[in-house]
Amino acid sequence: MANYQGKILILAAMLSSIIGCTPKNKSTENTQSPSMYDLPETVDYQKAAKLNIELGLNYLKQDQIARAKSKLTRAKTLAPELPEVHYAYAYLLERVGEIDNAAKSYRKAISLRPKGGNEHNNYGTFLCRQHKYREAEKEFLIAVQDPHYMNTGEALENAGLCVMQVPDLAKAREYFEKALRYDPTRPQALIEVAIAYYNDKQWDQAQEHYDRFLQASAPTARSLLLGIELAKNKGDKNKEASYRMLLKAQYPDVKLEDRFRISGLAPVDQKA
Repeated sequence: MANYQGKILILAAMLSSIIGCTPKNKSTENTQSPSMYDLPETVDYQKAAKLNIELGLNYLKQDQIARAKSKLTRAKTLAPELPEVHYAYAYLLERVGEIDNAAKSYRKAISLRPKGGNEHNNYGTFLCRQHKYREAEKEFLIAVQDPHYMNTGEALENAGLCVMQVPDLAKAREYFEKALRYDPTRPQALIEVAIAYYNDKQWDQAQEHYDRFLQASAPTARSLLLGIELAKNKGDKNKEASYRMLLKAQYPDVKLEDRFRISGLAPVDQKA
C-alpha cells in the first residue's frame, strides 16, 4: 500500500478563531471594541463545521490526534446532520484503531446522504483497507451512480485497486480503463493499464500509457520497475540504467525480482 501516496488529505490550515462559533453576547456588544474575529449574529453552522473539519484533518495529517479530535468533535456539534462531519470523524476513528466505531460513522454519513458519491467512495476505501474487497467494490459502484459526483474516475480507479487484492486482475483492468475514460490523467489507473499491456506484449500501448503516467505523476517503485522492463525491451541501456539508479535511491528495499507487485489502496481524500 505504501507505493501509492497520491491520495493524501487535501487540507488547508485555517484560523483557530473558527472554534468559537457561538453568537456574540448582545449585552456586551456596545461596551467592547469590534474584533476581526467576531462572528455575525446569524451563524452559518455548516460553514463553521466545514472549517473545523479542515482544521481537524490538518491536525490529523500532522499526527496531532488530540487537537484533531477536538476540532472534528466540534464540527459534529455544529452540524450533526452534515455527512462530511461523520466520514471525517470516521477517518479519525480508523486512524486510532477504533474500527467498529469508524464503520458506524461511515454508515451514518451514508444514512444522511444515501446516494452520495463521496459518502460511498469513502466507505468503500475504508472497507478495502479492512480487506473486505467485494463489499468495497459495491460501494464504489454506488458512488459512480451519483450524477452530482464529480470524481467518477477516482471511484473507478479505487474499485480497480481494491479488486486487485482479490485478486481479480481482469475486472481491475476493466475498472482502470473505464476510469481513464472519465479522467485520462489518473496516475494509478495509467500505470496499471500500462502493466497489463506489457504483460500482453502490446509494447506500444504499454509505452504510451507509461509515458502518460510520467506526465501525470512522480515515479513510484511500481512505475520504475515497469520502466526498467520497457527500456530493456527497447534496448535502451541508458534509460534502463537511469531507472535502476532511481529505484535504488528512492526505494532501496525493492528488488528487481519483485517486478509488478500487487499494491493496495491508499487512504482516500477526506473531502469536506
